[in-house]
Amino acid sequence: MPGPIGRQTITILLAALVDGDYNTQVRDWDHPQRIPISGCTVDYTSNSRVRQAGDQTTTRAQLLMPPRAMQITTGMRVEWDGRTWDIDGVPAHAEAAGPLSGQVVNLLEVKGA
Repeated sequence: MPGPIGRQTITILLAALVDGDYNTQVRDWDHPQRIPISGCTVDYTSNSRVRQAGDQTTTRAQLLMPPRAMQITTGMRVEWDGRTWDIDGVPAHAEAAGPLSGQVVNLLEVKGA
């Protein structure tokens, strides 16, 4: 069961593209723009731990955005529950479900080796 439905606040992290090594473009995650969004519902969906050459934990969560909130894309990150999450896959567009639906975004956190 999710936490307080529609009462959680997340922070979207937007990082500008900057010049990297060998003429590449990389995101500047050291200086992201922070955009708080309230009215969200987020809950953990799964986690796993691998113990082989290194110890690695993978945690997944699902974010339900409120209607008419900004669109989340794969080049963003999300802060929630004291953690920084990557976007897992390509987020679905809410327009396909109608004007009262919000975007559904899968979140991923990988810790360890």
